[in-house]
Amino acid sequence: MLLNSIALLLALMLLVFLAGRGNVFAVRPARDRRGARESSEAHRAAPEAPPHEGPATQAGPATSTGEAQAGRARFVVTLFRLALFVAIAASAALVVEYQNAGDPAFCGVSSGCFAVRVSPYSRLLGVPLPNLGLAAFSTLLAASLLARERWHHVAIAAASAVGGLAATVLLGLQAFAIGAFCAWCVAVDVAALAAAITSALVAWQAWRMPRAAFDRAAQGGLPGTTVWGAAAVAAIGLPFLWGSYPVIPPLPPELAALQEPGKITVVAFTDFECPFCRRLHPEMSQMEEPYGDRLRHVRKMVPLPSHPGALPAAKAYVCAPPDKREQAAALLYSASPGKLTDDRVASVLAPLGLPADFEACLAAPETQARIDADVALHGRMEARGLPATYVGRRLVVGYNPDRLRDALRREAAGDPLSLPLPLLFVALFGVSAAAVVVGSRDRSRSASGGAAAPPPSSAAAAP
Repeated sequence: MLLNSIALLLALMLLVFLAGRGNVFAVRPARDRRGARESSEAHRAAPEAPPHEGPATQAGPATSTGEAQAGRARFVVTLFRLALFVAIAASAALVVEYQNAGDPAFCGVSSGCFAVRVSPYSRLLGVPLPNLGLAAFSTLLAASLLARERWHHVAIAAASAVGGLAATVLLGLQAFAIGAFCAWCVAVDVAALAAAITSALVAWQAWRMPRAAFDRAAQGGLPGTTVWGAAAVAAIGLPFLWGSYPVIPPLPPELAALQEPGKITVVAFTDFECPFCRRLHPEMSQMEEPYGDRLRHVRKMVPLPSHPGALPAAKAYVCAPPDKREQAAALLYSASPGKLTDDRVASVLAPLGLPADFEACLAAPETQARIDADVALHGRMEARGLPATYVGRRLVVGYNPDRLRDALRREAAGDPLSLPLPLLFVALFGVSAAAVVVGSRDRSRSASGGAAAPPPSSAAAAP
């Protein structure tokens, strides 16, 4: 992830360098460049004209100043839109990550992104911050494409400044409150800061230049608006596409050993008193039913210390006859917590017809040792929290029936398609480069098309 981020950063720096070096790809036709050189050489060769010969003699410097202002306008507008493009793409990746917690399409549950996601700072009024960021940055880019008046650019700069302030706060929270950095969150925050700075430069440039001149130089026409709009759509859609087909890492050896050839093996880390585990159980049973003998379900006991009935229930499940454990799980999940005690848990499973040695099994050191081994296994896995469910190779964290249903479908189909993350960065770079080139050339043509006609030559002006 770090190397991929560095590669994308270097690619963006290359775009910025080329934008500045080539006046944002404002390439004029060869005959225009040749004509400009000939005019410049003729101007140097001609004797200096006296000051009283009229205003036409000042056209050269004025035109040069106007072209320089137009070039700066194109440059800062392009940088602003590039910053928004990065913020949109990174926000979309985080939206996918929040929805698909488990499969490490972008981060994985052992990363700083997961630590940020489960922190109390990841939502505002119950809405995930990536969703808010995606909406905000997309709106800013749309406003940039549609802005025509000076106050439009000032309003965009003000909104971007609020985003930059929020980004500074979020970076501080990651550093000092959460104690972990999310690479994608940092990308969003840095891009938001860059957007705040460049939008202020755009507003300043719009205020300095005549409105029509700035509009021609910075906004361009339909091709530029279309290509940046398409780039925004790609910045949102590509992370969702990659998130649907992540590269699945190999299973840890302990879980790989549980897999049975020809079957979908579901390994569920659970706690019988966990509210979300209880909520998931009936839905998971319904999902698994169509697969019949093609599916094997293995439960691993992770009784949390905060749930006093979890350990007695885990012991009861381990001591239940193997052929009756599914019925035992259903009874334990639905039992009131007051019945999950050492003295009363046997009564919960009494309808199953318990073996004579059931009570002895509950107290046996081997039973506790087996549960301790499951807890230790959960600690070595990438999974954090409960429920945590491995569907074949795919990990689904928390209560997420839709994700579990999709994982079962993909494992049953043997879905081989996976999209490596570096290819996402290649695709994003290609889209952004196309937007920079096409958009900037369009604005250059608009600026040159609206430029004033050149002054008459001295020969034509002579009486």
